[in-house]
Amino acid sequence: MTTLLPWILAAASGLALALAMPGPGLWPLLPLAPILLLEALQRARGRLAPWLLGWLAGTVFWSVTTNWVVPVMHHYGGLPRPLAVGCLIGMGAILGSLWALAAGLSAAVAPASRIWLFPAAWVAAGVLQRFPPFGFTWTGPAAALVEQPLLMRTLPVWGATGLEWAVLAAGAGLWGLLHSGLRLRGALALAAAGAGAFAAATLSPAVVPAGEPLTVAVIQPGTTLEQKWDPAQAQEIADRVWSLTAEAAVLGAELVLWPESAVPYRIDTDPAFRATVERYAAELGIEIVLNAIGATPQGGYANSAYLVTPQGVSPVRYDKIHLVPFGEYVPSWARLAFADSLVREVGAFSPGREAVLLPAGVPLGVAICFEVVFPGHAAAQARAGAELLVTLTNDGWYGYSWAPHQHLAQVRLRAAETGRWFARAALTGISGFVGPGGEVAARLEVGEHGVLVQAVQPRTGLTPRSRLGDWWAALCAVAAAVLVLRGRRGLRASARKRSNVQR
Repeated sequence: MTTLLPWILAAASGLALALAMPGPGLWPLLPLAPILLLEALQRARGRLAPWLLGWLAGTVFWSVTTNWVVPVMHHYGGLPRPLAVGCLIGMGAILGSLWALAAGLSAAVAPASRIWLFPAAWVAAGVLQRFPPFGFTWTGPAAALVEQPLLMRTLPVWGATGLEWAVLAAGAGLWGLLHSGLRLRGALALAAAGAGAFAAATLSPAVVPAGEPLTVAVIQPGTTLEQKWDPAQAQEIADRVWSLTAEAAVLGAELVLWPESAVPYRIDTDPAFRATVERYAAELGIEIVLNAIGATPQGGYANSAYLVTPQGVSPVRYDKIHLVPFGEYVPSWARLAFADSLVREVGAFSPGREAVLLPAGVPLGVAICFEVVFPGHAAAQARAGAELLVTLTNDGWYGYSWAPHQHLAQVRLRAAETGRWFARAALTGISGFVGPGGEVAARLEVGEHGVLVQAVQPRTGLTPRSRLGDWWAALCAVAAAVLVLRGRRGLRASARKRSNVQR
């Protein structure tokens, strides 16, 4: 049992964090994740064991928290269920390698230094998820705290990574309090986490209102993917969208957001559809933001957002930058025969190159589907002058799983980080409006259909997180490197001292 205990603790660490995420929502479990993993590292034997323990914890976390991958791959990707489960575990194992990195580095120093190193290394390693070959950053400790307004107030200063560091540092401090020789360091880590959060909340700046409030509508047609792919239902789907759009106009909307894949038509190659949208915008006196496939100058396809005003289709469009691995493209390292794209319209999308703002009544920053999980995307749009942030998504893939709740939590984090209102239009839910503090002002749940109208206040000005980028993650990376180097030198010095004593 003693031999197995570190592995049980590591697996429990990943499970605790998964259950704290939106969906299960058991956020009080958050501190258990670092406590259990640090205890597993403390009991590990051998140089390789800490790396494997971290990898196990990460694999369990990702396999549990993204369990919705299985029905997506099975039902829509056509994979046999056992193979879909294998894909989920494989994805978890790949992403778990970053947990292995954080755990392995933390175990390379003495326990007293580990209390400080672990949260910094974990944050720094987690940021790597945003970049190739991973390109998949979905959720993390901060997402579990979106219902805690006092903690959300810290995000404009240090972002989600800062809040994650505070959670992990507090957990590491609690772990230190459990060991007699580490209690002082543990208490200091707890104090540092609390002081950091207090300072960030206190220094959080006010973002400047810009002009008059804008009345925005989001529509949620509730169209299932099976209906969307059935050509016989194309007109019925379009009629539902037109009806909701007209209803939004009657309710006073000046800007109407359609979700991703709201209608099965292309505005760039279908003159009849283009003319109909332009006519609706002109007759109703509204602006419409919609999603459709768009051709690129290179002959490829982009997942695009268009603006239609009473004067016609704007020549400015936004092309999605952060594409979904295995959904909108297959990574070059994983082009196996079974790993084909799940998107039926095209074989692969070409990514956009910059965060283009749509020139609506106020400058709009757009995120299409999962790119809202990339904090740098919203920050770049705020720096470019976006006064309102919007996201168009198709969460129909996920059904009634945890995924829509996890996805909405990321919108709430981005709103708080940038100090901007965020409007979310989802095909099947969750649609809604998120205020600049990350609070949900209105929402339509999964499976509902309808329209929401909200007066939102455009904002200008930049929060420290938007202006400086993810400066806290960079600080954590530097701190982790310094702590590893100092810790290794200290261990070598201790080893030489023991050797001299023995002589």
